[in-house]
Amino acid sequence: MENENHGLTRRGFIGAAAAVIGAGTLASTGLLTGCASPSTKKEDNASNGSTGTPTVGTVKELNPQEDYTAFTTDFAPLFEPLTVGSLTLRNRFVKSPAGSDTWVPDGDTLNQGYLDYYGNFAKGGCAVVFTESAISKYFSYDVASHTTKGWFGGRLDMAKELMGPVVDRVHQYGALIGCQVGPPGGINTAEMSIDDLHWAQETMAQVVLAYKNAGYDMVSLHSSATQGTAKLLATAFNTRTDEYGPDTVENRTRFLCEVISKIKDVCGKDYPVQILMNVAEENDAAIGDNDGMTTIQESVESAKAFEAAGADSFYLRLSVPGLHVSQFAPDLQHSGYKCNGLTGYGTRFDYSQHFSGIINGQYSGCAMIMKAATEFKKNLKAPISCAGYMDPRTAPDLITNAVANGEVDYLMMTRPLTVDPELPNKLQAGKRDEVAPCCRCMHCHNKGGPEGSGYEQCRVNATTQHAFLGTNGRVKDVMPEGYEPLPAEKKKKVIVVGGGPGGMEAARIAAQRGHSVTLYEKDSSLGGMIKKAHAFKGDHERLGDLIDYLARQQELKGVTVVTGKEVDAAFIEAEKPDAVVVAVGGSRKSELSAQGSVKVVGVDDLVGADLGERVVICGAGAQAIDIAMYLLAQGKKIQMVHADPKTAIDKEQSMWVRTYVRPQLYAQGVKIWSNTKVKSVVEGGLSVETGNGTAMTIPCDSVVEAYDMVPNTKLFDAIAGKFEAYAVGDCKAPFNIADAILFGNLAGRTI
Repeated sequence: MENENHGLTRRGFIGAAAAVIGAGTLASTGLLTGCASPSTKKEDNASNGSTGTPTVGTVKELNPQEDYTAFTTDFAPLFEPLTVGSLTLRNRFVKSPAGSDTWVPDGDTLNQGYLDYYGNFAKGGCAVVFTESAISKYFSYDVASHTTKGWFGGRLDMAKELMGPVVDRVHQYGALIGCQVGPPGGINTAEMSIDDLHWAQETMAQVVLAYKNAGYDMVSLHSSATQGTAKLLATAFNTRTDEYGPDTVENRTRFLCEVISKIKDVCGKDYPVQILMNVAEENDAAIGDNDGMTTIQESVESAKAFEAAGADSFYLRLSVPGLHVSQFAPDLQHSGYKCNGLTGYGTRFDYSQHFSGIINGQYSGCAMIMKAATEFKKNLKAPISCAGYMDPRTAPDLITNAVANGEVDYLMMTRPLTVDPELPNKLQAGKRDEVAPCCRCMHCHNKGGPEGSGYEQCRVNATTQHAFLGTNGRVKDVMPEGYEPLPAEKKKKVIVVGGGPGGMEAARIAAQRGHSVTLYEKDSSLGGMIKKAHAFKGDHERLGDLIDYLARQQELKGVTVVTGKEVDAAFIEAEKPDAVVVAVGGSRKSELSAQGSVKVVGVDDLVGADLGERVVICGAGAQAIDIAMYLLAQGKKIQMVHADPKTAIDKEQSMWVRTYVRPQLYAQGVKIWSNTKVKSVVEGGLSVETGNGTAMTIPCDSVVEAYDMVPNTKLFDAIAGKFEAYAVGDCKAPFNIADAILFGNLAGRTI
């Protein structure tokens, strides 16, 4: 990759970084095959179990981390059957009822993308597949008129006709199908009349009956997060003084207990009901303002009441009123280098005390609710599951042993399954190294981006959402063939130049389609820019796993990989390929020179450099922000300068990573100068011009040039017109890993 190493080999890079980030950070040469030894050592957030100390300087680190990646299991306990009410689950994998952007019905018919999306989870080995239910056009309540509305909600009597196709698709592969039903959204249950509450109860039961009539096997009642039923359980939100008030366990659980009873009345006593509920609440928006919020003790007592009313299983979450996303993706609280416990408001949780001290906060967001699940297990007979990144690919022993030991009974998940729907089948077949890893980047929930440019896609699996829905995503109508790429009509000799994510994905897809592919990488190993991103981000986003996965795919698909080879136009012309994919990465620019005592350092030379205490970073994109977090953990004082507006800060990351990281930067004293031009390095600092034309000097010891990368199309331009050629990733349009993989995938499909 052009400008990738500047003479720094992979081995040299690891050696230089080891003192700061731990030798285990860049593990991409050791594929996931084989077994790692169990470890209980404390870990730096940039390395699992490699530093042996939970401190930053002389200050004890908040929420110190532990290794959670030990792999000595065969996953067998995850494939034992489980009884839930009247049902027998074939294994312990359940697709949770999260939303997607696949639902676009055509008249009375569910679209093919929707059917494929859910069918793939069943085909991939899940025991139960829960479909989405929170799309207003699909289903909504109108309390004022006491009616349900929407494509399905307005025609409950047509349940079999409308929803039958997805039921048949899921059942086709031997899985069960479930629905999620909650109370009217956006309604203050504290102010609803008794008549409205009773209407809501009756309606929820009738909605579940409609799903049953369509063929659904079970229901999950949404009583977590800020749902109306969850608010009835907490004194902080339930101000009622009648029989639905919070003063007793019986009263605060009355609404949902009556709903359970009504469902059993209309659907039959043996129709399984799962309860989705909070285990403990903490006021993320105002740490300390916690009066009346639910404790673990109160949640357990509520769960006992629900079980007595007929609940068959429980799905547990933590609860924060400010940022709902943290309730189903609590691993966001670990975004950013050595920042564990982020609230999204510039403050941090202390897991040893917040959330009733019942959260597993030491695993970088993995299995966060398991400690709380154990408390429920002590008091209930019903099976228990929990949110909190329950991914056995990432944490094999941790999660498998939890199931084997009865700490939790089944795994509710969505993100790891959208990355690789075949996760259950691959683990059962002993193919963990073939499972595409979830990076916890949250691009899959990227509803809002800079200046409204947000779009949902998966960083690793380019088909999500592009193959399932042609009208959503970064680009439109790009995979009309669906999930699986079509076989090539004619086998071609293909050269891929560059072993970063875009190049490896292009090679993977092209070879899968039947082409003869050779990938050339000028470095001594694959990975490209991911290696540097991994160094500055740490292990939270599992970028080392991503390199391992893509490298393994080259072997599995029959790609010939040549490392240590820099390719030029003359070489390509001599090889006479039929098609060429250029994925050499973007270029870095340098605009400054050191002056006096002020040093100028590039991204490639940053690790191990003597920067002094005060550092100014030029740039505010994802790389610059990652570097800022990395340097903050070393005790540096950071300011940042960029010419773009504030909305462009960390623009390449998902909206949710930005939501958690930016406030923490500000809380640690980072000053970001937006709309500000960099002029020159002067004695004592960096000369800049602010947006209003004011000239000033920012005092510093070092300046780090981390501007946005620029295209690098020299090789592509030299061969364009001579060969069928494609430029992908940063060399064409520098942005992020997700785009590099997407456009690499599309190139592989097009050749």
